[in-house]
Amino acid sequence: MKSIEKALTSFLRGNGPLVTNEELCLYASKNEKQANEMIDILFSVINYGIDTYTGSETLDKVRHLLGNVNTVMLNNEYVDRNIVARKLQKLDYKLEHIQEEHKKIFIDYDTAIVELENTKGIVSTVQDSTVHTETKEYECIDMLANSIKNLTLFEWTSDRLPRLINAKDNDKNCLFKNLIIKYTDNAMKGNGEEVLYYSDLLSIVINNKEFSLTNDDKKECLQLIYAYINKFSINKKTKKAHIAHIEFLDKLAERIKGEEKEKNIDGISKKYNISIYFSPALHEDAKLAKVEKTGYMTDRKEVDDYIITIDKDSSIEIDDGLSCEILANGNYLLGVHVASPLAYFSYESDIIQEALNRDKSLFLPYKYQNKDNDFNQVIPIFPYEFAACNGSLLPDKKRCARSYYFEIDNQGNILREEFKKTIITSRHRTSYGEIDNIIKNGSKDKELENLIKNLVDVTKILDAKYKPSALYEQIKENVNDFSVNNVKNVGSQNIVNKTMLLTNNRVAEFFAKNDYPCLYRVHEFNECDVIKLEKMIDNLTRTYGNDGRDKLIKLLGQSKGTYPSGWYDISGSHRGLGLEHYCHCTSALRRGADIVVEHALEICYDNTPTEEELSRLKEEVDKKHILFNNKQNSIDWFIKDYSNIGKRRR
Repeated sequence: MKSIEKALTSFLRGNGPLVTNEELCLYASKNEKQANEMIDILFSVINYGIDTYTGSETLDKVRHLLGNVNTVMLNNEYVDRNIVARKLQKLDYKLEHIQEEHKKIFIDYDTAIVELENTKGIVSTVQDSTVHTETKEYECIDMLANSIKNLTLFEWTSDRLPRLINAKDNDKNCLFKNLIIKYTDNAMKGNGEEVLYYSDLLSIVINNKEFSLTNDDKKECLQLIYAYINKFSINKKTKKAHIAHIEFLDKLAERIKGEEKEKNIDGISKKYNISIYFSPALHEDAKLAKVEKTGYMTDRKEVDDYIITIDKDSSIEIDDGLSCEILANGNYLLGVHVASPLAYFSYESDIIQEALNRDKSLFLPYKYQNKDNDFNQVIPIFPYEFAACNGSLLPDKKRCARSYYFEIDNQGNILREEFKKTIITSRHRTSYGEIDNIIKNGSKDKELENLIKNLVDVTKILDAKYKPSALYEQIKENVNDFSVNNVKNVGSQNIVNKTMLLTNNRVAEFFAKNDYPCLYRVHEFNECDVIKLEKMIDNLTRTYGNDGRDKLIKLLGQSKGTYPSGWYDISGSHRGLGLEHYCHCTSALRRGADIVVEHALEICYDNTPTEEELSRLKEEVDKKHILFNNKQNSIDWFIKDYSNIGKRRR
């Protein structure tokens, strides 16, 4: 205890680092004696800070220590709140009278009065926390949810104080019920941003490890949900307009009715409507999907480019490849070759519609055992016979692709571009590690080495052309989402990142320039909030070093808080990447959105679209952006539940 008291005193004097809440709570959690000794030490140091205050400095550190008192008390059942209340009352009395008693001592009396009053305000806040009632707890969590509206802070607090999730208001209504009301009221009014916020909030609450509903609460919530579903379904027009809300509420109801934890992946997948297996007919379609049987050979050009693929060693679906040569004029011709499901199946086919309904391939934290007793870690959108074999860009195999060609000069200008329907043959399947080694040490295969050199040079040009937000890139690297394959902006990974970014951007620009319907990937936020966030991270770095910064970046990456995730829409910019237009079109074996964009290219790029075709395409894009955004909640819940199973088995 003496070492902690010494550390706290050093911090107060400005001679030592902060003692974290985690350290204080850990020590106080051992037993009742140590918990209350910790409170005594904190108040001893706080009183010392007040007694030695001269009026020339701030009381920020004293107020921080009062925050420590509040955290230790809220996180520890051993703390005697009556003792804390008495100590706070004495401190409040001291602050009240010290203004007159030290009037002649204060160097700057006006500043001192402001500092003391601010400190009294914190004392009052902590005094409120000593009243251990459900109402006080509800006021706290309600303030975070409905006033502050910071998802990161809400999730952080609810994870550490999970009992708040089940708190009730004065009318004995649980938080979950009140959030459903908020969600549905905003849905009725058409407040899109608020609907997204409250859907994320409900997802956080229902996935909290301590979340529970009494039988009465469960009954009330279900009645409320079904009442709103009936309102949204009052007629065909209303139902069509609110189909995403109906599906979301229906899934909430299923969650409530099946609160008990499922024991295997099959049970969890049914709960969230996640498809794992394919019908025999789709397996058969996947087996028969071969280049020579496509029926689309007449409108495809077979190319002889030197193409390689770069993926993780564990990747099953190889869905993009790269080529790059130097032209006679000194410019680069970059080729991005993407596996084309629509070369093998029509857009209306059952296998494509199944892929769209699945949204994206899911990369799980733990392997699962399928019906054939195989162990897999990926739930694909296509049967493996197509995703990993007939459609995958395997080396030395002819495959149908959509090839995006860009002539790029040394300043990064795109002088010419063409999106071709092709048949390609990959020369090599490589990994990130293998390419990084070639970048560093060269290769005996001079044709491969020359290609890598060209790709490195083009990537340097694209680095100068595309300037994503540094904060966006750092957060994306720390996203705790097993359903995506994240790569960092270094070496071979940067080659893949920048070439795919270029392709997605240029395809989106084509649709925007011609005012054609497109499924855009959108990322928008309040600029002021992000500036504040960046300043907070910089302050944290100056105070605690890079370790503190890394922890906060990781926290932001693991939640949907102040810095939002992207979503699909029929218009909008991508602020994180700094682009006016962006879409997904480079991973059609793994993402449904890329198939929708390829379908749009078939209509709008390969041919001259009629007004009727554009109208149908617009309607299709409208439906699919709602489907994909809505599906993400189910995927998030499914992944979280499945992660919990894996943790219990380890």
